[in-house]
Amino acid sequence: MGLKRKKAILPALALALALTSCVQAPPAASGETGPAGETTGPIPVTTPTAPAQEGSSMADSLFSVNYNASRSMNPLEGTNVYNDKLFGLLYEGLFALSPTLEAENVLCESYTVTEGALYHIELKSGVLFHDGTALTAADVTATLRAAMRSSKYGQRLSDIESVAASGDMAVDIRLKRANALLPALLDIPILKADELKADHPVGTGPYRFDGDRLSAFASHRDYRPESLRTVYLREVTDDALAEAFSERVIDLLDYDPNAPGGLNIHMVHERRYYDTTQLVYLGFNTASGIGSDRIARQALSRLVDREALAGEIYGGAARPSPFILSPALGLFEESDTAGYAFSREEFYRLAVPAGLEDTDEDGYLEHNGSALTLTILVNSDSPVREEAAERVASDMAGVGVRAEVVSLPYDKYIAALGRGDFDLYLGEVKLRADLDLTALFSGPLNYGKLTDERYGLLMDAYLASDPEGRRDAARELGAFVAEEAALVPVLYKQRAVLTHMGVVAGAQPSQSGDFRGILTWRFDLSR
Repeated sequence: MGLKRKKAILPALALALALTSCVQAPPAASGETGPAGETTGPIPVTTPTAPAQEGSSMADSLFSVNYNASRSMNPLEGTNVYNDKLFGLLYEGLFALSPTLEAENVLCESYTVTEGALYHIELKSGVLFHDGTALTAADVTATLRAAMRSSKYGQRLSDIESVAASGDMAVDIRLKRANALLPALLDIPILKADELKADHPVGTGPYRFDGDRLSAFASHRDYRPESLRTVYLREVTDDALAEAFSERVIDLLDYDPNAPGGLNIHMVHERRYYDTTQLVYLGFNTASGIGSDRIARQALSRLVDREALAGEIYGGAARPSPFILSPALGLFEESDTAGYAFSREEFYRLAVPAGLEDTDEDGYLEHNGSALTLTILVNSDSPVREEAAERVASDMAGVGVRAEVVSLPYDKYIAALGRGDFDLYLGEVKLRADLDLTALFSGPLNYGKLTDERYGLLMDAYLASDPEGRRDAARELGAFVAEEAALVPVLYKQRAVLTHMGVVAGAQPSQSGDFRGILTWRFDLSR
């Protein structure tokens, strides 16, 4: 199975019995991607339902995580999904994302913004790299410039015009356009200026690399004597993850509950869900067919049952979102979005002015007197998205709208989007942490051929808004997109961090990292 075992294995009968999952429920109905927003990541977990066996334990008093020794441990270059999760232990950014997707100061002590486009960032004093040298503005400047050139972070930092040191302990960042949410993009690991290409560059994080383990960095500002001293590194292949976790070879697993495949976890465990910027949405072809009719789009958008999709199809690991920005940000009230929720009554109210009527009394609606069959395009590589598309088609059929789901493998799906061979498509994209939607409105992901410049203007206004005006800017953007109904937001996905029952307390993962605040976690490794 590819496991380097460190623990005793239960007999087969015990493994068959110790199966119950204890979970932390996701927040109320509730991963960077390739150019079409397709996602990759750890395999999801499905848990059998037999009762747990009392009195059995495979604890070994070690806390271990998955690691790939053959892949890069340089955070500016490494793309291995498991190593990437470890970077949060070894390195720190100027900022990190909170569980609600807000920027938190890390290496940044304070900052000021001039006209939304010039950031002056003061660095925390006394921060040390693992080799004992002090963090300086030269390190931050060199790292951010390298990140701007990298394939991993280049797109995210594309709005930065220049980065320059301002003395020994401050950095100036000038933007091409105003963005009051830049800090959310700056969770990029900071390296020493002379180690940008090193295989194992030193960082300022709470742990330092030490061969087959990570050792607590006692000079870290948050270190406490009771902090976990050692994180052990184990190499486990994808097909052995379930066994490795069940046998406590590894003690933490990050996964997408709705990714293809599944893992059978033979161990009582806890799940901590966190919000992501992974948007699932429906897009109309506005260049031809029924998608060119705004009122018809509005009517059909009222048939998207987000609550059912998030709860039944995505298993509750998602936040239904009538507005295009994530509800995790807390920028909307229910009253703001109520008019755009699933409603057959609203569909019927809009159907007649949209020209949707059963003119030949065959039980199906025509559009302006012509036969209508909608084509809903979806990527067959994602079974959960296929199921979601089928649910949308079924809800449409319930009011007499014929809809055919066309499920294609990724390459053919992208080609069909490019040709406009669809009326609707179900898409998924991981947005930047500032939720910039420009790529969907006018960039490479504008498959629906949107042309209204107001999309870009309202997007820019939201990004430039200060905290006092952000709620109003978000509502204006959300309402405009909902009224146009060319892009119909469905939900924002959540991921989960899985640990053994009772082993970890105080963990609050976020999209920036599974190990957020680990020096303050409480461990009971005897469980």
